[in-house]
Parts: sequence; structure tokens; C-alpha cells
Amino acid sequence: MPRGRNLSDDVVLERAMQVFWRRGYADTSLRELTAATGLGSAALYHRYADKQGLFVRVLGRYAERGLAVRIARLATHPEPLEAIRRFFDELVDASLADPERRGCLLVNSALDGADMGEAARATVRARLGEVEAFFAARLACAVAAGALPAHTDVAAQAAALLGGVFSIRVAARLYGEPARLRTLATHALRALEPAGVPDPTTPPTRRVARIARTRTP
Repeated sequence: MPRGRNLSDDVVLERAMQVFWRRGYADTSLRELTAATGLGSAALYHRYADKQGLFVRVLGRYAERGLAVRIARLATHPEPLEAIRRFFDELVDASLADPERRGCLLVNSALDGADMGEAARATVRARLGEVEAFFAARLACAVAAGALPAHTDVAAQAAALLGGVFSIRVAARLYGEPARLRTLATHALRALEPAGVPDPTTPPTRRVARIARTRTP
């Protein structure tokens, strides 16, 4: 294993991320970080100032590697409600694909927020805020296209959808049951249905996509 200055930031951050992801910020020790990364404690502090500085960099790498890419891709989808549906489909798939049930590093860190410093907490807020902003932008587009009523409270709906993200990620850690996670996704998306009684034979996520297609001019 390469050590010291021969280790790139990409390698160090990836190795540190695996430790933080499994253990959580509070329960990750400097000894575990040095063992995992191959850097001594002095080298770690020289590069990242302290444990929180390393953690902030790890959070950024985690978000950029997956979340930011997904948001950028789905933000270009021509049907805004379908983009939201796909976000939840991919969220469930990603949660089920992890045999260790680690959940989302950002959501885990939000729940562990009391043990983080302000810089790390601000990073978590900002990156999860990007998810909420994505929902708000897609909802606003749906309203403009007539796929949602003009009186839709976009900010409230976006916040509720973010709450659905939290519930899926937490449930994935506890249960890892596909049916449970898909039910949570279905109920998160149900708020996007028009008024009235939905057809119980059609999965709600598909109804959202159908609404977008039939009501968009």
C-alpha cells in the first residue's frame, strides 16, 4: 500500500469515505482513518487540518460522485414528474443494491448531526438542499406545463419529497425489504396525484408519469 505523499487525494478520500460510511462520523477514530488510508496522523492533519476537515472533503466527494450526477441527468428529462419518479426509482434501487445496508452518507450524517462540527453540518445541509431544489424546480415546471394545479405549494411539496428520501434511506438500513421501500416511494409520490380517488390497480409511480404525459400541452 502506498503511503505518505505518494497517496493521491482521490485514494485517501475514497478510503476514508468507506470508514465514515460504515462507522459514522462520531464513532470513527483517528486510528481507524490512518489504518484505512495509509497516511499517518501527522500527514492527515497536514492535508485536511483535522478530522472534520477530512470529513467535509469526504462528504463533497460522496455527493459529487453520485447525487450531483443523478440530479444533473434527471434535470434534463422532458417530463418533470417523470424525472421525480425516476429519482425515487433509482433511490430505491441504490438502497437495495447495498448488501451492507449503509444507507446514504449524507442522511446518516444528518441524523448524527449533533456530533458534527458546523462546517460538516453546513455541507450536509447544502448537499441535501440540492435534492430539495431539484424537486422544487421539477415541480415548478410541472405547474407551468399544467401537469400540476396552479395552486400547488411547490416549496412544501419539495420539502415533503425530501422527507420521503429520508424515510427510504433510513428504512433501507433497518429492513432492506424491497416491498417496504417501494411502498414508501409510492406514498411519497402520491402527493403529486390530482384530487380524487386514484385507480388502485395502477401503481402510483406510473400514474404520476401518465399524468405528466396527458396533461402536458
